[in-house]
Amino acid sequence: MNYCKCLLAALLIPAAALSQNYEVPVSEAQEPMMKGKYDATWESLSQYEVPEWFRDAKFGIWAHWGPQCVEGSGDWMARSMYIEGSNEYKHHVANYGHPSEVGFKDILPLFKAEKWDPDYLVGLYKKIGAKYFFALGNHHDNFDLWDSQYQEWNSKAIGPKRDLLAEWAEACRKHGLKFGVSLHADHAWSWYEPSRRYDRNGDKAGVPYDGRMTKEDGKGKWWEGLDPQNLYAQNHPDSYGSWSDGMIHRQWAWGNGVAVPTVEYCTNFYNRTLDVINRYNPDLLYFDVTGVPFYPISDAGLKIAAHFYNHNSATHPNDFSAVMFGKILNDTQKEALVWDVERGAPNNIPEKPWQTCSCIGGWHYNTDIY
Repeated sequence: MNYCKCLLAALLIPAAALSQNYEVPVSEAQEPMMKGKYDATWESLSQYEVPEWFRDAKFGIWAHWGPQCVEGSGDWMARSMYIEGSNEYKHHVANYGHPSEVGFKDILPLFKAEKWDPDYLVGLYKKIGAKYFFALGNHHDNFDLWDSQYQEWNSKAIGPKRDLLAEWAEACRKHGLKFGVSLHADHAWSWYEPSRRYDRNGDKAGVPYDGRMTKEDGKGKWWEGLDPQNLYAQNHPDSYGSWSDGMIHRQWAWGNGVAVPTVEYCTNFYNRTLDVINRYNPDLLYFDVTGVPFYPISDAGLKIAAHFYNHNSATHPNDFSAVMFGKILNDTQKEALVWDVERGAPNNIPEKPWQTCSCIGGWHYNTDIY
């Protein structure tokens, strides 16, 4: 079973949504999309052909590992720690402090990676039969696990003080595994909305959590000079039903009342992703999205796909290796991407290669399971 992470969205993308008029078009001023065979349209991307190596790769492994593993309270803890009464909230308050005083930003320095040995791990994955390996580039927590040019909250500056992607990539090249990166931070915009809440009960009732803090609030703190809004991204109106904990699933495809992200926000994710492609030259890209990132409100995801394919073609002139995954795809989109199914399988045998992904327990480390 192929191993990588995804969360199912609740909505299919209608064919009518395949429009070229985008509400939030991204800027290419800092990271131009590479020109080549592919343009940023579904029609052009449908020229894509799955490389032969992936057709023969039956098993891959992913290290779904980052600062949300610190507390050991499970997946999505950086969101759930702001949901009063949740297990993650209770664990955080009991062991680290109240989220008005100790937010997720304050967990980041505790992520040290002091026992991490990528060479040993990738060698082990190779030994047990993996054909490719996925490293987590960022999760919905918006923390970049590399020496990021466009996100000051990153693992080179905070916590491990190491470029995790660079070290994972080096290990993969050494052991002959195809290298993949998964990027999830596009959804931080709505995912972090509970961080702007407050307790409705108890001694801290009405005291805001730290999700609205700004750079000015950091004077004299360990994070002085950093802007929490570059992490939490909460300087925007509430999405519809923001206090309804499950609403985010209905809004995963950027509809149903989700607050529309800005050009700056979408462009920042686009820039960060092209930074990864250009510097680490991955063979595979995975996004935890419906279709491609920010679709259908933005062209960001389509530009990322076109750049990825064109970049891979230029750097692999004789052995094109690019595989980009998408979820909840219609027939047109299945021509442009490899279909990923979380914890399941199609109900018939597809003509094209596809991927399923699962894990033992939850997606992030949870001491109640492991």
